[in-house]
Amino acid sequence: GRYHRAADHQQQALALHRETSDRAGQIYALGNLGIIDIREGRYERAAGHLRQALALTRETGDRANEAHALDNLGDLELWQGHCSLAAEHLHQALDLYRETANRSGEAHALTNSGRACLRQARYEQAETCHRQALAISREIGERDSEAEALTALGEVCLATKQPGRARTCYSDAFEIALDIGDTYQQAHARSGLGDVCDVAGDAVGARHHWQEALALYSRL
Repeated sequence: GRYHRAADHQQQALALHRETSDRAGQIYALGNLGIIDIREGRYERAAGHLRQALALTRETGDRANEAHALDNLGDLELWQGHCSLAAEHLHQALDLYRETANRSGEAHALTNSGRACLRQARYEQAETCHRQALAISREIGERDSEAEALTALGEVCLATKQPGRARTCYSDAFEIALDIGDTYQQAHARSGLGDVCDVAGDAVGARHHWQEALALYSRL
C-alpha cells in the first residue's frame, strides 16, 4: 500500500527499460504504473499508461501481457462507469488468459467480469463469474485473489438481498486480507460489512466498519 514509493520505483524502471530498448520491461512498468494510478484515482493518467502498454504488447506480439493490459483497462473502465466497454475488454482478456494458461490472470479477469455484470444488473452471471474466480483462486492457492473474489461475491449477495451470505463473504475476505497483510482488500471487506450492518438496521455496527474502512483507505 505504499503507492508513492512504488510509483517512484516503476518510473525509474521505465526510464531504464526505455534507455536499453527493453520493450517487455516497458510493458511491465507501464502496467504497474497504470494499476497504481487506478488505486489513487488518477484515471486519465492510468488510461495513458495502460494504452501505451497495450500498444507495445500488440507491436511485439506479446499475448500474455496483452491479456494483463486488457484486464487492467477493463478494471479502469469499471471505475469510470464504462461498463459495456469494460465487459468487452475483460472478455478479450479472459480469452487470452485461457489461451496462455494463466490461471491467476483468469481468476482476476473473472472477478472483474463479474463486477461488470453486477453493474448491468445481470446478477446470475455475476455470481457465476465470482464463484469460478473463487474456485480457481483456491485451486492455485492465491489468497489475495480469493479475498478479492469473496468481496465481489459479497456485493452480489447484497444486491440480491442475501445479507447473511454477504456477511459471510465479507468476513472471510477480511480474515484472509488481514492474514496476508493486504490493506486494500481489508478496506473493501470492512466497507462491505458496514453495508451489511446498514441493511440490517444496525447503525452502530455500520458506523464502526465504515470508520475502520475509511481509516484504511486514508492510510493508502
